[in-house]
Amino acid sequence: MHADTLISLLRDLDAETARAAITRIAAAIDLSALLGAIESGTARISDLIRTVKDYTHMDQVPAQNVDVAQSVETTLSTLGHLLPPSIKVQRAYQAAPILVNTVSNDLNQVWANLIENAIEAMLAEGELRLRVFREDRNAVVEIGDTGPGIPPEIEPHIFDPFFTTKAIGEGTGLGLNTVRTIVRKHGGSIHVKSRPGDTRFQVWLPCVDPSEPHRPNG
Repeated sequence: MHADTLISLLRDLDAETARAAITRIAAAIDLSALLGAIESGTARISDLIRTVKDYTHMDQVPAQNVDVAQSVETTLSTLGHLLPPSIKVQRAYQAAPILVNTVSNDLNQVWANLIENAIEAMLAEGELRLRVFREDRNAVVEIGDTGPGIPPEIEPHIFDPFFTTKAIGEGTGLGLNTVRTIVRKHGGSIHVKSRPGDTRFQVWLPCVDPSEPHRPNG
């Protein structure tokens, strides 16, 4: 209702009736705003519950030996829409395949979270750096970016559940916690080194020899 229309209607009412009408209108507006907030909050809670369920009840499909570099590339290809032309991708993959016994979807979640975070950190300009190499009996995947870096006071908390620096409604704070959970589930570890212009997340996972028979994760 336009203000002029409201004023015209109230002009013909006595003061007491006008006051009552204004009170009811104000209450209706407050109720509408409250319902909007409840709807928004409910949607966020629903998304959060769904995310928690997805991350704590992952599909129990058989594990297999996966080429780590190929897994990273597959994930990167699905995130192509997030990569602006001003962000360049630098790859440094060991030539020989490095295999990890895993459920492919698990690793895809790890790479997707780390790559998305790197892209967001660079604010549409920079270099996404991907390295895959073998260190003793470990496959090492390094995902780096040239963004502003992680503030030292925040770095100790980035893997904490529900910790996020994003605005309300833009993140659940479960991404990096889920990454660490998946990595640990595979007997691996994750480390971060960050300074302005150079942030690197390294994921270490036990790798398998191609000649060894397939052994499902226990």
